[in-house]
Amino acid sequence: MRRDCAAAAGLYEQALALDPRHEDSLYYLGQCRRELSEPAAARAAFERLLDVNPQSSRAHLALGALLASPEAREPMDLATAEGHFRRAHAINGEETGPVLRLGEVLLVTGRKREAGEAFEAALRTNPRSIEAAFLAGYVAWDRGRDVARFVAAVVRAAKVEAPVKGVLNEGDRRDAKRVAAPPLESPLGRLLFGEELAALRARTAAGQAIDESSLAGLWRETRRLERRLAMAAAGGARPAARASTSPRGPA
Repeated sequence: MRRDCAAAAGLYEQALALDPRHEDSLYYLGQCRRELSEPAAARAAFERLLDVNPQSSRAHLALGALLASPEAREPMDLATAEGHFRRAHAINGEETGPVLRLGEVLLVTGRKREAGEAFEAALRTNPRSIEAAFLAGYVAWDRGRDVARFVAAVVRAAKVEAPVKGVLNEGDRRDAKRVAAPPLESPLGRLLFGEELAALRARTAAGQAIDESSLAGLWRETRRLERRLAMAAAGGARPAARASTSPRGPA
């Protein structure tokens, strides 16, 4: 992936030399620079895209994802990320991704009720989103609310391959022949709560039962992760990753 992105970034730079306002080239250049661990260059490309098209939902989502990442090599600026997620949602209200990522930011910054509302809104838009169901259930569980409907939603979502949507219709092309870069692993970036979501997906992939008891165990870990992320957002150390790899959010 890194080798492909390195080559693709050069091609996008060449394209931009001919047309500095080419939106796809700016967007994919930013994504390639991010894959190459060059967050400053990635941010510059996404900001150039917004200069060209302030209504680009994918640019706002990409910037928000960059600034709300648990990766130590990437900057964390949740206030600015929140603004980009809200703008992406305002531009394209049918997409689940910006609302889900907004909910994560609200959760980490102590606005739990609003976070729950965001996750539930994402779940209404895409009832098959296991991410939205799990995180909405976590907020309800942590607030001492009934979680039965969220447990049922997680079980239903676990039965289908239905990753939360980003902005594929604008951002990532389905036709691989039309782009130089490989398809994006996820326009959402790495989710702040991706560790526990990865554990949930591993459990479902292994055919293990999903019920309120098993989810409560994951929610307890989510509570610990929430506290570590809140400390990181306040200027503390980034939370240490699990021994297993936590994947980026699905596209």
